[in-house]
Amino acid sequence: MSELGKFCCFVCPAPDQTVRRLDDHCPTCGRQYGFPLRDVPASIGEFEVVRSLSRGFYGATFVARRRSGLSRTPKVLKVSPADMYSFFKKDFGAEMRRHAEAAEGAAHIVGVDDMFDADVAFGDVTLRCHVGVLDFVDGDPLARYLSGAVPLSAAEAAQISSDLFRMKEEFERRLVNHNDLHASNIIVERLPPSHRRADAIEPSIRAMAIDLGSIAPDRRSGSGYLGDLHWIGRHIHAMASRLLVPIDSAGDLENRIGLKLHGIAQGLASITENQRTPSADDMIRGIQEEYHRTAEPWRPWRNQRVLKTFAESYNAQTLDAWYVPQLLVDPEGAWLARVSAPGPLVMTGMRGCGKTMLLHSLQFHARAAVQPHESDVDALRRIREDGYVGLFVSAQRLIPVDPTAERPSTDQLFARLLVAYAVAASRAMAHLADLDGKALAFDACAGMVQAVANSLKPIPEIGDPANTEQLERFLGNLLARVSRSDSEYRLATNANAAFPLVADAIRRASPIWADSQVLFLLDDVSTRYLDAQRIEDLLSSLIFHNPHCAFKLTSEAQTIFLSLKSPGKVHAAAAGRDFETFDLGAQVQARLKDRSGRAFVLDVLKARARLYAGHRSSTPDQVLGDIDLESIARSIAETQTRSRERKRLYHGLRALAGVCVGNIGTVIQIYQEILANHPKLLPVSPERQNEVFQEFCARHLYSLDRRGSDLKAVATQFAEASHQLLMESGKERPTGRIRQYTSIYVRVTSGDVRAQMNRLRELVDAGVFVFTGGTARTKTHDSDPIQQFKLTFMKIFGLANFIGLADRDRFELSGADLEKWLDEPELGRELLLRNLSKAVPLVDGEAGSDEEADEDPSDRMLEAKPYAAARQMDWLDGLGAGKQESESPALTMSMPPLPSVTEQKARDLGEEQVDTLVVGLGFEERTPASLNRLLKHLKPKRVLAVRYENIGRSDAMRALVAKTGLRVDEVDYAAVASGDAPELGGRAMIDVTGLAKSALFGFVRSGLSACESILIAYTAAKQYYPLETELRSVLDAYRSDDPHSLLTALRGILTGEVGPYRSIPLLTAESDQTRLRALSAFASSKHERLLHLVGEREYDIIEVLTDSARTSRANVGRIAARVAMEDIPNGQPTPVDAADLSALVQALGRRHQDWYVRGGLNFEIGLTGNKMQATAAAVISAALPVNQVWYVRPAIFDETRFTHGVGRSRFFRVDLH
Repeated sequence: MSELGKFCCFVCPAPDQTVRRLDDHCPTCGRQYGFPLRDVPASIGEFEVVRSLSRGFYGATFVARRRSGLSRTPKVLKVSPADMYSFFKKDFGAEMRRHAEAAEGAAHIVGVDDMFDADVAFGDVTLRCHVGVLDFVDGDPLARYLSGAVPLSAAEAAQISSDLFRMKEEFERRLVNHNDLHASNIIVERLPPSHRRADAIEPSIRAMAIDLGSIAPDRRSGSGYLGDLHWIGRHIHAMASRLLVPIDSAGDLENRIGLKLHGIAQGLASITENQRTPSADDMIRGIQEEYHRTAEPWRPWRNQRVLKTFAESYNAQTLDAWYVPQLLVDPEGAWLARVSAPGPLVMTGMRGCGKTMLLHSLQFHARAAVQPHESDVDALRRIREDGYVGLFVSAQRLIPVDPTAERPSTDQLFARLLVAYAVAASRAMAHLADLDGKALAFDACAGMVQAVANSLKPIPEIGDPANTEQLERFLGNLLARVSRSDSEYRLATNANAAFPLVADAIRRASPIWADSQVLFLLDDVSTRYLDAQRIEDLLSSLIFHNPHCAFKLTSEAQTIFLSLKSPGKVHAAAAGRDFETFDLGAQVQARLKDRSGRAFVLDVLKARARLYAGHRSSTPDQVLGDIDLESIARSIAETQTRSRERKRLYHGLRALAGVCVGNIGTVIQIYQEILANHPKLLPVSPERQNEVFQEFCARHLYSLDRRGSDLKAVATQFAEASHQLLMESGKERPTGRIRQYTSIYVRVTSGDVRAQMNRLRELVDAGVFVFTGGTARTKTHDSDPIQQFKLTFMKIFGLANFIGLADRDRFELSGADLEKWLDEPELGRELLLRNLSKAVPLVDGEAGSDEEADEDPSDRMLEAKPYAAARQMDWLDGLGAGKQESESPALTMSMPPLPSVTEQKARDLGEEQVDTLVVGLGFEERTPASLNRLLKHLKPKRVLAVRYENIGRSDAMRALVAKTGLRVDEVDYAAVASGDAPELGGRAMIDVTGLAKSALFGFVRSGLSACESILIAYTAAKQYYPLETELRSVLDAYRSDDPHSLLTALRGILTGEVGPYRSIPLLTAESDQTRLRALSAFASSKHERLLHLVGEREYDIIEVLTDSARTSRANVGRIAARVAMEDIPNGQPTPVDAADLSALVQALGRRHQDWYVRGGLNFEIGLTGNKMQATAAAVISAALPVNQVWYVRPAIFDETRFTHGVGRSRFFRVDLH
């Protein structure tokens, strides 16, 4: 018995309010305070005792049954010695009567049945006692949950917290206070299935007050007493601590809810007794909102969407489905009708063409969303008429991106998919129930559990959910289990039998769905995440026909290279017979090429403008103006020597439509950049628009160059050929049509066909070209099939070479020339110039098949007249300013304090007790110098040294320690390279100077785990690489207003390390991979680490912490941050002093609160900066739950170009709390 509390001895009462343990001994009689619970009486009056329950100050409680009578229902006996009540001058009978009055009609107060006096034998002592007979509550005291004797889940903690406020309200309605609401006076009742609470977070429990011995109209507080509200705050804080300890072993949801409850408890602690307390309804509503926002981030389908930036969620994978109808542009609704037709379908298209958005539009949440000016009845009518239920899963959410993790087998992947769709089904059920509370069948949840259990082997333990929220939670937990790399779960049958089982459970869940086809929507089945063989196996197994369900998949157009098999995996699958195909990319490209292209892009931008506050007084065409593409091409041909004109070429709405080649995401990103520095006059100047176009070109070329392959050469050679032909046509025919070469027809007719196909796929994967058509044709009856494809150049890569934007002319390559073009990209310009399409002769008036439709002369040069934008609109304030979600007005939350960091003086180190000094035996000059300085001030009990393969300066460092006579233990770097450091025991000083960041990270966490206070030492170098001269050259290029030369110079800086790079995960905690993923990383002049991480791993939002210092090194880091965030729709830079450990800890802590706690995102950190920044990341991950931390390791460190010399040493004290 280790329970803590205030207890009075049963034998010799005394007015002592000291907090004790039950196994402590009374100083007068020597008996333990818990002896009445240990020496359980056999009987009390007419009751036989079953077991003891708990102790309070005045008494103890027992479960008992009457010996005789018809009713054997258990009762709770509240037993208090009569002498104790006499000693304290208390009236037991009056207490019980007040208890009975308070319990009348109450849901959270145990009822009173009777009372009597009896002699009760506790072992060798018999006492005359007052006995109250209370209703039995099947459960455990809250104290057992708080002590860890009974497991506590996140949902239970949230529900108990809500019940405590409802309990307090019941007392207040009766004009009384409990006055002694400690954890042993509260029972957490376990409810049978027939009594579960439909409106509760956790339907199977209820908190009940069982002992009202101190109930009174007056509030008892002060002098060591706590009021009811502060008792509640203490219990919520204790439950939060139970969920959060230890952070590394706690579940993801437990960590999130624990932090929320901790904030609520902190808020309650600030309320004074004389302050007006919030109502129970407000507090409970606040707790439920916080719980659902955190545990069910998929749920808020009634919220009004507001875009924080124009480009927010331009990647539809980050967009909640219920907002899709407001942003989707579907001409005449034809595309939705096409993809929602019965039967399996593979939707293809280039990256960014809107495949995910269109697939999202089929999802039940999108179809059931109540749109502006609609009611629930309208949404219900729509989903009844649809005839389908769409469930969405993204392939990238189910496949680990961790390069060190074992890739799942196809069987494992199918198990993950099935459970993921079951989770999606539970969320659809919750949405349907929100529209119509009677829509679901009574056994809907049980039916889904049975379908999933019958589809997997071994049969999983799922649970018995009481409602859709609990069903989602149970299935979410199962999804985490089946997603583990060591998961044993597989499908119990073939995919074409297992998935229909889940579909049937969905159809039976509601009469509304009884005749609907279930559409399994699988997004992004591409070679970015899966190898070609895995995609082939996946698609071939999922394109089965079933009258009740079908798969709808999206992939990039290069999937045409895969040889899909029919579901039997014997014959090749045939489009039109085994499955339907829909090339959305081609549809979008066709829209952009004809006269409706301008209107289509305008509709896309207008849809976003309606949801973006910064766009309410102007329209996109007013912002951009317009000019036809022929005029842009002629301007290029006529301005070869006038550089000023070259700085205003690309502008206008049609230029935006022309450059994107079907990639709507590019349109949105470029448009946001144009808005970024919006002037007061519209349209935005051609110079500013052209500058944005060229910056995007430079970034894309730089991204190709970073890959270290010849992709950039392919792009630039094509652009040079296209530009040369444009200039020649303008010179030769000043009044004729300008030639604009933007595509290639390739025919694979000879040589190594597989190698050519792989190379073409590489070019498409990299985004240099997109497929805009392709077939296998036979030219004669006797010949082999000829693979013929049309590739359209991604024109954003050609803007630096001033190419035309109209899709009019093409090159044609086949045979030996095609092979040479693929193998020797440096010859690309020469080869392309001699392979012009004969279908598009350079003769005025003759148009090829790709000719842009003739334009109305009245549409040419449609630059709008400048007009003054509305003065009240501040574009700078509007861009990026979003309305933050806030807590319920009554729910005051205060997040736990972040770790504190205090800089120490060297002379004060001698006063610090240090058990272990951790150092790295590094190769830099500063590592032995740093150790020498520490040994002059510190007297540790031992030195723990990390040993590297590179001997470096290890001998000199060992000699320094040997002079002190200190014990030295060494650990090999390989043992700590993954972030797992040995337990340090006691207090540590960690010298991060010579530690690799992964080892640094592990030792800081280990030190804070062993002792909540550690010391950090860091010694700077005198000179760092890249050198100042190299950095200055980059900045000079930037100032020259040539972004391409800026990024080229940045790529050429020697960084003191050599790739390729590898991302290494340093944490092992499991995370809910269906959540959005956020990254906080660091920018530095060693930019490749950051660029590698964001290029390898998909993120929905990133923050790059840049150095706020005014140095060349910091400026280059900021440039690298800009490049890293190029393809991230919600990227944001945050300036923080990279040398200020305290400021870095605070910045990461604030972002953790915004994203992990408030936003419900998975929060990851990238160690892509300096060692001070890595230390801050380690401190935060030791104090707060973090989903993952990544160390980006180069292949080789260049010792000669890393650091030189020794600088200043700094020392810090870090305290967790």
